[in-house]
Formats: sequence, C-alpha cells, structure tokens
Amino acid sequence: MRIRRNDKSVAGSNRNSGFTLLELLLVMAILVVLASLSTFAILNLQQTSLQKTAFMEIETLKKACKMYKLNVGAFPQKLDDLHSNPTGLTRAQWGGPYLEKAIQADPWQRQYTYSADPNSGIVTIRSAGPDGQADTEDDVPDPQAG
Repeated sequence: MRIRRNDKSVAGSNRNSGFTLLELLLVMAILVVLASLSTFAILNLQQTSLQKTAFMEIETLKKACKMYKLNVGAFPQKLDDLHSNPTGLTRAQWGGPYLEKAIQADPWQRQYTYSADPNSGIVTIRSAGPDGQADTEDDVPDPQAG
C-alpha cells in the first residue's frame, strides 16, 4: 500500500520561503549587541595597553636619571638632559646620551612630569593618564600606589 501525498495539501507549502521582517530585525539586533560588546572590550584593552606602555617608559626614564646622577653627580634639571648635552657641562662631564632617542610624549601625547629629590635620591616621573588631569585615579603610576 502506497501513500501518496498531495504537496499542495501540506500546511504552509503555499507560503513563500524566506525570512520575515521580524526575523531580520532580530538578527540585526543580535549583531549590533555583539559588535558593541566587542568594541567595548577592544577599547578597554587598548587603554590597558597604553597604561602599561607609559609605566614601562617611566621606568626607563627613572633608570636613565639614576645613571645620569652616577656620572654627573646630580639629577638632570629636565628630562631632555638625558638625551642632549645640557649647557654648562662638557661632553666628557655629561657622559651621555642616556637614551637612544629624544624624550617622547606619553601615550596620550602629553609631557611627563618630572621631579627629583637630591636628598632622598627619589625620582618622580608621572603621566597624567587618559584624562590629562594630575593626581587622579588614571595617573601612571597610580598616585595611591606610592
């Protein structure tokens, strides 16, 4: 016994195949949500990377300042003295350059702040961070970290 089906009698076979507007809108909404989540993650990762870059540059500058002090007997007056011979010192007295290239701005294109205490031997170099405001949470290194 053979059962024959009439294709036209099957429910929904007369419907056009394809996606409804609601299905397309739902897919688009899902794609927008996924894109916004990934964009947020990428931007957050970029800021973390810039902060780590600034921290590493600051550590390099601090080491160069200490080398300068060992050779000259005092900390540099400004960070540019690490790359260019300061006035008042001969090239032999200076003993530099202490950096391969001139001091660059921080990752947010702002100048690092520099101070040195000759009595304690502490060199302080900071970046104001993404907001450009000194002594806020996003400074590099963090002002609360010591």
